[in-house]
Amino acid sequence: MNIKSLLIGSAAAAVAGASAAQAADAIVVPEPEPMEYVRVCDVYGAGFFYIPGTETCLKIGGLVRFEIGAHDVEDFGGNDVEHGWDTLARAEVTLDARSETEYGTLRGYIRLRADSRMDPAPAPEANEGGFLSEGLYDDHAFVQDAIIELGGLAMGLTDTLYDAGLSGEFDRGGGARVHFIRYTFDAAQGVQLAIALEEADRDYDYTPNVVGKIGFSQGWGGANLWGAYDATAEEFAVKAIVTANLTETIFVEGIATYESGISFYSVDPYNGTAGGLLGAEWSAGGLIGAQFTPKFKGSIGAQYFSDVGHLGGPNEIDVLRAGVTLDYQIVQNLNAKLAVNYISADDGAGDPDGWTGFLRFDRTF
Repeated sequence: MNIKSLLIGSAAAAVAGASAAQAADAIVVPEPEPMEYVRVCDVYGAGFFYIPGTETCLKIGGLVRFEIGAHDVEDFGGNDVEHGWDTLARAEVTLDARSETEYGTLRGYIRLRADSRMDPAPAPEANEGGFLSEGLYDDHAFVQDAIIELGGLAMGLTDTLYDAGLSGEFDRGGGARVHFIRYTFDAAQGVQLAIALEEADRDYDYTPNVVGKIGFSQGWGGANLWGAYDATAEEFAVKAIVTANLTETIFVEGIATYESGISFYSVDPYNGTAGGLLGAEWSAGGLIGAQFTPKFKGSIGAQYFSDVGHLGGPNEIDVLRAGVTLDYQIVQNLNAKLAVNYISADDGAGDPDGWTGFLRFDRTF
């Protein structure tokens, strides 16, 4: 072996060693994992998307409301029960999740609501700094709706099946939130049948209230009939509402109610502000409205309540409510509503009357 061969072999070994060291120190960049983009779900309408990794469609929505109200209403003794101005700020968030199963659509619906209201009341005294003291605000947040649905079966918390009225703001139809189990059957030709067991008395008894509904809807309008039995009060109530589109612009609505006695489903013309729960033996009313433009509509109507009485005995008082309602879409998803209502009672004494109204702005999303 000569010196030349030795040098060539040493150089080759050095190059091989350096190559091996560089190979050991090399950084391997992994392939990026495929990203799962949010997919639009158009099965249930606009706004739904698939929750990543599932076949469940979700829609997130809500509402922001600001309302300015004015009230000047007397009770049966001639005293003001509502007087002054108030303001309301409301925030709502809704979650609507749906998926398909062998038993039909499985749905979960949640509506969370938070209200901040400045109630009409005497002005508080000013403190040393000259600012009014706090204490007039009524702030609260709560679950407005929590519903599970599978096919036609539903259960949870929402407004009673009996809750329905006219599209104006002067009328009273009866009803509030309840825990419920309900089944709805959609028949052919626009016919709908529903039956519900509702619980409105916490820890009172184990007997639920029973509410039923028969509805009929067509292009010209529709008709609905409700019946409700309050197991605690052992009283029943019935209600009918009819709507009709007379022309492409003019529409009419009518309502009639009857109740055997004061119950959870009673129609209260004062909406709980006249010193206790009220009920009317019967009531009848209606409105006529017009869709003046695609963005603007208005209506005027009245409802008469016969033999209105307090819980504990009827007082044979008749009440009339009337009102005007104007709705205007400022831009898409921003609506304004102006309502002015008049109320008058015939109690054989002071004949108390008054009026209420509000200006409301709703931003929906």
